[in-house]
Amino acid sequence: MSKQNQLVLFLFFSLTISAQQKQGIVNYGYIKSIFHGQKQGEEYNAQLTFDSMHSYFVSEKDSLETITDKTITQPVFTESNEGNETLGTIKLNSSELFTNYVGNQVYFDREKDTLWSYVMGMGNIYIKEKKPAFNWKFEKETKKIGKYTCHKATAPFRGRDYTVWYTTEIPIPYGPWKLNGLPGLVLEGYDSEYKIYFYFKNIQYPLKNEIKIDFIKENIEEKFTRWFSYKEYLAHVNYLIESEYESMLLIAKDHPKFIPTKQKIDRQYIEITE
Repeated sequence: MSKQNQLVLFLFFSLTISAQQKQGIVNYGYIKSIFHGQKQGEEYNAQLTFDSMHSYFVSEKDSLETITDKTITQPVFTESNEGNETLGTIKLNSSELFTNYVGNQVYFDREKDTLWSYVMGMGNIYIKEKKPAFNWKFEKETKKIGKYTCHKATAPFRGRDYTVWYTTEIPIPYGPWKLNGLPGLVLEGYDSEYKIYFYFKNIQYPLKNEIKIDFIKENIEEKFTRWFSYKEYLAHVNYLIESEYESMLLIAKDHPKFIPTKQKIDRQYIEITE
């Protein structure tokens, strides 16, 4: 083998090792309490995989969940002491009804400065947009999360005010969900009302073996898939809320004492404004 070929081979393996060292997998806990508006709610596993140019976050996915004692609520009609009929809930034991084989996904490509996401419960709808910009304010506070020293940052984003804790010990600008753009990996993030709360569990970094980081849209048949801009997504969300309310009005015709209530967008979705 010539010296030139040896040099090329050396550079190839050096770049490969370097790329592998920049890859990682972070496991988070995700407490989702949007619908109930409380600081406690159903808890899910969530995972972020990343390299120097891509990140992929997923939650509420079948393969991430091993707990089988979760509960969901099912609507039932009950009559109050005042004689009004209300739509109440009963608890059912189930884990399958909270997740699916795809999960909620967010994929970011730094080179293309583009973000793709998939939101469960809205049909085969994907959202494609330029990477959203956060106007991060860097605070003075620090705290330890695991073995990492983390710094505090805050920013408003699409109707909610977020606080994150990131570590520059892992200088990667990613985090759970869309909480990106900081000079270090986000290990904890939440909104001001704790309706959305991500917390750090563990990390594998750097990875010993190279992994493929990609948006798993191939799991959905393209002929049934619709691609939305964020503006179109927001319009569709409001359409779903109106449709749900109209359905409740129809129910009220058969249950005269039932009083329909239109749900607020912030109680059902994470992103609620442009």
